[in-house]
Amino acid sequence: MGKVFILAVERSGENLGLEIMENATAAGLDLHWSGVVGSRLQTAGVENIADGEPLAIIGLVEVLRHYGALRRLYHQVVSHLKNERPTCVILIDHPAFNMRIAKAAKALGIRVLYVVGPQIWAWRGQRIHQIKQIVDQMLVLFPFEVPIYAEAGVPVQVLAHPLLAQTTAAPDRLTARAALGFAADDQVLALLPGSRRGELEKLSRRYAQTASLLREQMPRLKIVVALARDELASAWKHQWEQGAGPCDALVVIAQTRTVLSAANVVLVASGTATLETALMERPAVVVYALNALTYAFARRLVKTPFVAMPNILLKESVYPEFLQDAFKPGQVAAALLPLFTDAGHKQVQRLKQIRDLLQGDSAEALQQVLRKMLL
Repeated sequence: MGKVFILAVERSGENLGLEIMENATAAGLDLHWSGVVGSRLQTAGVENIADGEPLAIIGLVEVLRHYGALRRLYHQVVSHLKNERPTCVILIDHPAFNMRIAKAAKALGIRVLYVVGPQIWAWRGQRIHQIKQIVDQMLVLFPFEVPIYAEAGVPVQVLAHPLLAQTTAAPDRLTARAALGFAADDQVLALLPGSRRGELEKLSRRYAQTASLLREQMPRLKIVVALARDELASAWKHQWEQGAGPCDALVVIAQTRTVLSAANVVLVASGTATLETALMERPAVVVYALNALTYAFARRLVKTPFVAMPNILLKESVYPEFLQDAFKPGQVAAALLPLFTDAGHKQVQRLKQIRDLLQGDSAEALQQVLRKMLL
């Protein structure tokens, strides 16, 4: 039985990990899986060897504050690799951390399969040279990434984005509304504040203020909040009460696509959820905020004019973006209000191209890569 190590902590990374495990099984591979993973991959049979919570930290300043925890996690992973000697490590996202793991694995003679690598198309493109030295195979989610790796001589294939199948399988609006207790003719605003505690702490108070201002214009507005995990609910409630008083929004755990199906309009934090929202063809506004120093550093390096992936893919500002100090509840509420009418319909028409931009290579091609890398 072959040994494989996988690192995937966040919801979107676990989705990719599950897809890879399913394709490995379809390829006829008998494998023992260990790694640093979230609950879904543990349920799927991955032996978790360490707490991956430090990887949920975002921002330069926050990482520096938690450097000790990240360093301990790094040494735990490297020690495991030295002792277990898996055939391959599969690294999903988390570029700052995973590039170090890739280097250590390569030094131990372990193959490296990197999924959703560093965003070299957006910033720090020179990292391609290091990637060439320490990564044996890239699996990317966006076809526009292929030439970057191919020209550098890094083997690369495109995964069909898992959100394609997942959003296709989402419930229809009436079914979703019935499940959440909403009427067919309700006006519903969905709030997607991100899956990390740090995001909630930075964003939720302004989410609450925005929703309250919008409800002043739409007194019968229904508000539903999609949270990734149970443990985020208390942080959300506390921040909401600080921003807008008692929380009268419906809070739903681990049912993002049901929430999106039920929604007329979405207020979404920048990240994978923006793409999920676009594939569900929901009008939206994108918001985000980082530590001021982290944001200033990032803006100097980032080459793309947008942060939301639907805007990057479509090369236009389909979803309005309110970032950092621009995330002012009054301005965001004003941008959300017209999306309940014709402006929302126009947005949806512009989103319809996105599904065609995310088609990946065939399952057979992916399984061939997995046989090469994992055996």
